[in-house]
Amino acid sequence: MRLEAYTVGFDPRNYHAPIPDNYSQEEILERRKANIRENIIRYLGEYRLGVKYDEFHYNFEQDAESGDFFLSSPHADPGPILNIYRKAISYKEERGLPIDREVAECLGFQKLQEGLADAQEGTLILWVSPPGPKADGYGDHSFTFIGQVVKDPEGEKRLRIIPYRNVLSLEEHKEYLKYFNKDAQFFNKDTHFLANPVIIEQSEAIQTPDDIISFIGETERFNIEWRNKLTPLIMPLIGGFIQLVREKASNGELNRTRNAIENYVISIRPHLLNQETTERNNINIEQTDVIFDKFGREAPPIAYGSCGSSATTLMEFHENSEKNWEYSHGDCVVCGEKNTMVGPCKICKSCEKTFDKQDSLQLKSA
Repeated sequence: MRLEAYTVGFDPRNYHAPIPDNYSQEEILERRKANIRENIIRYLGEYRLGVKYDEFHYNFEQDAESGDFFLSSPHADPGPILNIYRKAISYKEERGLPIDREVAECLGFQKLQEGLADAQEGTLILWVSPPGPKADGYGDHSFTFIGQVVKDPEGEKRLRIIPYRNVLSLEEHKEYLKYFNKDAQFFNKDTHFLANPVIIEQSEAIQTPDDIISFIGETERFNIEWRNKLTPLIMPLIGGFIQLVREKASNGELNRTRNAIENYVISIRPHLLNQETTERNNINIEQTDVIFDKFGREAPPIAYGSCGSSATTLMEFHENSEKNWEYSHGDCVVCGEKNTMVGPCKICKSCEKTFDKQDSLQLKSA
């Protein structure tokens, strides 16, 4: 069972991983520090503040050799985000844990990436991520990822994504999703939603992510003021945590530091959510040790994970799914077959068909 939504052991492992070829150590380590900062802030917003909205972006890129389109993150190591999904499958498989959810996420993200390859500015996406089984440590809330292709200040396309946190049931998700994907009426488990993102062309009624949020029935408007208030207040604390990661501190030290950050944020939650008017000054370097000592002594309440490795499911479900991505020789991360033809998620054709067949039969019987 996954007891904690944020596991500190991943941070030093990722930070000290080998530097990719053709990149400087300085550039990669700066990316990895930024990734830790973003992960902590996003985690605090979701699990300690309980906010409904956040925002992040993916870049549109092309492989220099093959010319293939892929989505990348400005805070992760260079390369396709799809690599993160592959690693999530391998990580759980190596530990003998169920991988159905991770496979669905990976295939769903691949569909999303393929569908956005030639997308025009304004194109929208919708991807529903219900919680997994409670037996695996998941909580009660879902994420509905709503995105739109936009232009950055340099005129380059990128994907703006709003994670909308909610407690909608599977039936409630189906009610709005079937407007964009008729097959959603048959979805009855988390993997059905994860494997099937939707790409939406703008219409008179649906022009922006706000329009989709309203269509779902949410009355609270998009707002990330919490992030603007939280970030400057805790940057020195996050900096202290990152320094421990750089020094390869023990998990015990990392956990105490994480506890302090979480407990401190819980203590100022009313301020961050505009429930009190008291002004708070940013923390200076001298105060960080005091906060780490005062707030790091006890663990905060357990935060259960409600989302898988990602972000992030958006295209019509095809009962007889004909994948249009390319295959190459490799080892299947699901069945372990060596030197076989695998797709971008490192899953062989046989395992892809098995996954599709299982979901297809379940949808037919619904």
